Amino acid sequence: MSAIVFLRVAPLLAATSSLTFTICEDMFIRPLVTYRPDLRPHANRILPAHGQWIWGGLSIIFSMYPISIATAAANLAARDDMVDIMGFGTRQRIAAGFYAAGLLFSVLHFPFGKRAMHLLWTIRNDKNNDDDIKGDNSALMAAWLRVNAVRGLVADFPGWACYLVALVVGTI
Repeated sequence: MSAIVFLRVAPLLAATSSLTFTICEDMFIRPLVTYRPDLRPHANRILPAHGQWIWGGLSIIFSMYPISIATAAANLAARDDMVDIMGFGTRQRIAAGFYAAGLLFSVLHFPFGKRAMHLLWTIRNDKNNDDDIKGDNSALMAAWLRVNAVRGLVADFPGWACYLVALVVGTI
């Protein structure tokens, strides 16, 4: 595989990894907070220990998103006959535009971080109050799942789709 082909596919591969992680987080965490009400106190006790995955999750986020962002920027900088924002060909500009849009959507993942991290750290620090169903660990995790789902729909999936279109338009 030539270096330029690898450069073209790299943002999509990294974004696929990130999007898969987002979906898996939802699939594996949601069952802990969508259950019978009588199980809520048990989930409240499990969630702080379950939150040990946060460091592994951050390592994925802080490796895959920078790879997507950097390789999308490199695609924009590496002008050739397939991707060139200033090129004369329509396909060149379209591919470059989708790499640029994907880059912006990848960056958009990070503004959600402050709220998401606050919720996760609060759960990890186990400030739980079983009597407060709006502020216990289960409620906080449900709020985090909402942030994660919105972020996935607003930033992660559109970024992935842009990289896919850029790859197809820029290599065919």
